[in-house]
Amino acid sequence: MLLDPSIVEEVKKRWKSYGGDVRDARDLASIGNTAARPADATVEFWKRRALAPSPDGTAFRTIPPTESLLIEGLGLPVDRRAERVLGTSDLLEVVFLEAALAVARTVARIRVNGTTGSLLGYGTGFLVSPRLLLTNWHVLKTETVAAIATAEFGYETRLGDGAARDGSIFRLRPDQFFLSQQDLDFALVAVEQTGTAGQSLDAYGFNKLVDDDVDLIVKGQFANIIQHPSGQPKQLAFRQNEVLEKPANFLHYRTDTAPGSSGAPVFNDQWQVVALHRAGVWATNAAGQILAVDNTVWRESIGEDRIKWLSNEGVRIPALLARWREQPSSLRGRELLEAVFAPGVPAVTERMKAEGAHLSQGVAATPGALAHPKPQGASDGPEIVDGVATWNIPLRISVSLGNLPGVTSSSTAPVVSELPAVAPAPTPAPAPAPDLATVLRRANEVLAAGRDDILRIRAGWQFDENGVTDKRALVVVVKRKRSPAELARAAITELPRTFEGYPVDVMGPSVEDVLRMELGPQRTESLLPGSVSPEEIKYHPPEGLSLKPVRGTMRVVAHVSPDAGWPVLSAFIADAREQLVGAMYEFTASHIRDALVTAASKPGFKKLTLVLDSTRGSAGNNPLTPDSEAMVRKMRETIDTKLETAWVKLGSVNGWVNHDYHIKVLVRDGEALWLSSGNWKDSGQPTRDPAGDEDALRTMLRKTNREWHAVIEHPGLAKTYRTAILGDFEANRDTRPEELGLPELYVESRPLPPAEEAREPVRYFAPFDERREFSVRPILTPDNYIDVVLDAVRGVSSALLIQNQSLATPTEKADPRYRELWETILAKQKRGFDVRLIFRIQDRDKAGSREMFEALKDFGLDAKRIKIQPGCHTKGMVIDGRHVLLGSHNLTNMGATTNRDASLLFDDVGLAAYFSALFEHDWEHVATSPTAASWRGGEIARAAGEAPEGFEPFDWKAWLEAR
Repeated sequence: MLLDPSIVEEVKKRWKSYGGDVRDARDLASIGNTAARPADATVEFWKRRALAPSPDGTAFRTIPPTESLLIEGLGLPVDRRAERVLGTSDLLEVVFLEAALAVARTVARIRVNGTTGSLLGYGTGFLVSPRLLLTNWHVLKTETVAAIATAEFGYETRLGDGAARDGSIFRLRPDQFFLSQQDLDFALVAVEQTGTAGQSLDAYGFNKLVDDDVDLIVKGQFANIIQHPSGQPKQLAFRQNEVLEKPANFLHYRTDTAPGSSGAPVFNDQWQVVALHRAGVWATNAAGQILAVDNTVWRESIGEDRIKWLSNEGVRIPALLARWREQPSSLRGRELLEAVFAPGVPAVTERMKAEGAHLSQGVAATPGALAHPKPQGASDGPEIVDGVATWNIPLRISVSLGNLPGVTSSSTAPVVSELPAVAPAPTPAPAPAPDLATVLRRANEVLAAGRDDILRIRAGWQFDENGVTDKRALVVVVKRKRSPAELARAAITELPRTFEGYPVDVMGPSVEDVLRMELGPQRTESLLPGSVSPEEIKYHPPEGLSLKPVRGTMRVVAHVSPDAGWPVLSAFIADAREQLVGAMYEFTASHIRDALVTAASKPGFKKLTLVLDSTRGSAGNNPLTPDSEAMVRKMRETIDTKLETAWVKLGSVNGWVNHDYHIKVLVRDGEALWLSSGNWKDSGQPTRDPAGDEDALRTMLRKTNREWHAVIEHPGLAKTYRTAILGDFEANRDTRPEELGLPELYVESRPLPPAEEAREPVRYFAPFDERREFSVRPILTPDNYIDVVLDAVRGVSSALLIQNQSLATPTEKADPRYRELWETILAKQKRGFDVRLIFRIQDRDKAGSREMFEALKDFGLDAKRIKIQPGCHTKGMVIDGRHVLLGSHNLTNMGATTNRDASLLFDDVGLAAYFSALFEHDWEHVATSPTAASWRGGEIARAAGEAPEGFEPFDWKAWLEAR
């Protein structure tokens, strides 16, 4: 919650009144100016107090410096001696940290809600009695605000993985007690005794407030603050937080606090609360503009946590206690207030003493309030080995003792002798986590309740820096990922890092999610592939089409992109004499268009026939995203009489094929064919030839597509595909291109690979070019793909290498043969065969790529044998080092059954060796195992006309192709 500027101005005025704006960072000469004793007496008082044990043994003390250091300091001026004791001498018993953990339990994150339940902001608060919580007036101004706010205790990061630990949420009860006043900026409110999940408030203890206006803290000392800055997990600012001044009722100090820290407790070194943190003085330039931490002008869009703070102010505890004593006896809930003034020092329980927690006099706790049992086998004192003492407490801290008299390398000398040793408490067995289905249902009930920024919550897997783990996670898909500061500004609650024992990962929307938001569910469903049988589409094979295996002498030129794709294709086109018959899903490359025009313009050339997918991928006529129709219009300017085109009608009921006319074939003069996984796009057919240039190839492998192609000189195979394409042409000659009406989107530009990856060894694959006898099976959908490939996979006896743009496991509505195909792949891997898979990570759809990967793991495949590859657009398999499948078929239900695709299945050891080597190269040097970082980025932006900085136009056709 950004502070009201009037509050900041009030603090700034007080700060300037004593010259805080010109005070040096360390001005200890003024120590004691507001205390009751002179400066030198103040120093000596605190020095004696720091070194003396507390009367009841519940406080801790500073470790005295060695005698030589004390003598060295005696000749210094008073202010320098003070620095020795109060400033740079930060030697404290390690239980200082354990006491910090104790008082930290009393601190809560306050969520301030609107009347509809939406988040307005965060604050911090802390318990000052068994039932009362203290925060600022500007956090909880009225009973109405407090009644719909909550306090969350224990919202902290875990040791080890740094993830946030879920806290316990308690309702506030202003109906039982509420007192707030603006001048001292405090709000004191009752808290429900039991949390929303059944936790007891007693478990968190409370801070006993001490009415010691003079001796609680003096200038030059360091304050310690426990807080929830900007609503983040609990954080501690201690040491180097110098107290600057003690103006009436207030305390000024330097420390790191941010919005959301309002209401945090300010402690002294004995962990007694000395002030209620309320506000700060932000830095401004000459024009009065607020400065950011980098000294630029602060803007609201960069977040409140980026403000540069010069000083902070807290309300001193004695001033608050004096005000509360003035309250009338008729005040509602007065008995709860009286508990704040209960006489005596709260007892430290025997259990806490036994655990070695030298707690501050100012901390009250109940049995079980601290869950820090001594590790099993730990001694009461430190183990000293070679002059290093080690204490086994919740923190393991080693302190070098140097050459101390009477200490040997093997001796063990307990520092604290007054605490009795106790047997370690047994460690309870962890409760089993609820089943995933139950947690998923609860997550939708709890996390998504009353929120419109959460699109869906699904089951996923946890990823770390090494890859995917075997731990389940909840994936919360939100409309847009935001930082904690952005969430606070947008009044959106930050999601927990875990929920009922399961990690929570937050992902931005997939492209499908964006479509559902923009177009609605019904329109989106019409754009996405659905379940359909071949009988529901209009496709029928043309007369004379034969898909029988072919065995004979032929020339096969197998090649790949980006290595040799365009050099081979351009030569293939240039050799055309009379006719080219092509079928293509997406055609946007001007250099391919120009090559076709040049070939068709030759004397004697008769006809260029193109059959194209009818859907337009651009939004409107955006010139940044050209489509196939734009290519055709340009070609007609030169070869209109030689060019004929057809646009294939799509649809599950009235379409020629179901979802995509996805084929990539070009037949030349009825004698040879080019068949590919790649579209006629710059990404699939880059014009640069990287032969002999390793650096160029390395860059192209990251920025363009991996494609598999083949040129086959064989009249029989050429006739097969020419017959199929002309059959499509005749059935669709009157169809026109269809504008899908998709929203205009932009996606984050693909970042350059890290420097350490940039030097991965890469190999240039020259074309495989042989004329001899080959055995090959032509494959088409909706004709014979699923039957042929299923039979081939059934026959796997040692290895199955799959490299495909899309790997979609079957849904309940999938074709039974497609389900059997995937079950067979899984069974082969389970038998121990070398089954490995590479698929494309979509930079334009990171969320969708993650779901694809997790679906493969859910299906039962070994995730360690699945990798992701940028630009992987091929659709191939290598089986047992003998069979090679290459072509345009995605391994999806529609790709295998009711789209229009073309592939070839070779039975040839030499060709299989070529593509096996290519697969192994990509597995080792291009593809990677996905980690948590793999799914970051890829933000999608909605804009019109011009791409936002760092974004590029979204390619709808490329995305639809992968479905």
